[in-house]
Amino acid sequence: MMNLSNTVFTSGQKLTILFQKLTLIIVLFGTISLHASDKNRLILGLTGVALKEDVASIVNLKRYLENKTKYNISFKFIKSYAGMKTLLLKGSIDFAYICGSTYVDLKPSKQIELLVLPTLNGKPLYESLIIAKKNTPYKSLFDLKGKVFALSDPESNSASLVPQYMIYKKGFDYSTFFKKIIFTYDHGESIDAVLSGYVDGASVDSVVYKAFANKNPKKAAGLKVISRFGYYPIPPFVVKSSLEEAKKKRLVDAFIDMKNDRLGKKVLKSMAIDGFILPKNISYKKISKIKEYLKKKSDNYDK
Repeated sequence: MMNLSNTVFTSGQKLTILFQKLTLIIVLFGTISLHASDKNRLILGLTGVALKEDVASIVNLKRYLENKTKYNISFKFIKSYAGMKTLLLKGSIDFAYICGSTYVDLKPSKQIELLVLPTLNGKPLYESLIIAKKNTPYKSLFDLKGKVFALSDPESNSASLVPQYMIYKKGFDYSTFFKKIIFTYDHGESIDAVLSGYVDGASVDSVVYKAFANKNPKKAAGLKVISRFGYYPIPPFVVKSSLEEAKKKRLVDAFIDMKNDRLGKKVLKSMAIDGFILPKNISYKKISKIKEYLKKKSDNYDK
């Protein structure tokens, strides 16, 4: 288990201000209600899986889903995956874009189910990327031993679980591997932390990294990927199981048809994905096994 004395948590003030700005902007395009009982309104939950600073893309997603489903779509931005799990279990959110690790945790409750899966290069798979500044000597994750490292969320598969797993498998002790860990609660913030030199390296979702590079090619030119781990089942869109079947169908149809719509294509480009598919023949067992392995490691340290 990570020694918290070596861990620094960011204040979250920057993200709080960002969420407030996003909420204000979205209000300009329609009143936000957080009452999921409104029969004509659906609430979409977003966390650090998405690049929240891209306001235009979020507004486009809202417009697209509203045009296709004929429902009013509200967004709720949640700082952490733990917070997202709580709201999904309470039924406060109708559907959400979540980490695969979060889905693994929630699946046994039977309160949520897979809605659609994004595809990258034609497949619902992604990688965990370890990045550093281009002008640094680091060539792999293991060169970052004793360095300052950023990750988005303690429960993120790509940002937290995979690096831990790989470090243990290499024979190192994760609790003492890094000099310091910074939790940013946002993949984009982790990328910026590397660019600013605040940290030596970071682990990020390959889909988010691609979206960042597409939007910020000059900034991305100053980065390099020093390790790739995967492939893993991609972060899915999930829906609460109790939602009416007619609403689920409208959402599914809207996501699947996104690649055929002008505005939908803009959304896909901003998300750096090809499109969406039905959640058939997909298994999150690979992530489950990583979580089980890390739990055993944690239990052993706690004894």
